[in-house]
Amino acid sequence: MRTILVLLAITLLGLASACGSKGDTAMSSGSELFENQCSMCHAKDGSGSPLAPTLHGKKVNWTRETLLAYLVDPVGYAKKDPRLVQQGGKYSQPMPTYKMLPPAALEALTDHVLAMP
Repeated sequence: MRTILVLLAITLLGLASACGSKGDTAMSSGSELFENQCSMCHAKDGSGSPLAPTLHGKKVNWTRETLLAYLVDPVGYAKKDPRLVQQGGKYSQPMPTYKMLPPAALEALTDHVLAMP
């Protein structure tokens, strides 16, 4: 029961950070956006955690355009990709949407992830 409560709290904190106002993200760099939007689940260096996979080496499977599309509708996009369906089965929570971010912020975040080693 305690584990469920901890996971729920982490999920709620992650969703709260993902729902920041556009003013908070419009002028942020990709690394700042990653720190604020992604690091809670994917780790500060993008190496992954029990909550989410590593983001290192994602440029092998993603283009800028495909990752942008995924960030806007992760669940819908993942349903069409068997690799993502299999990966998603390893984690308790689905990837949240980032459609609330302005396009420039989504692009900066995408570029940051794709630049990871």
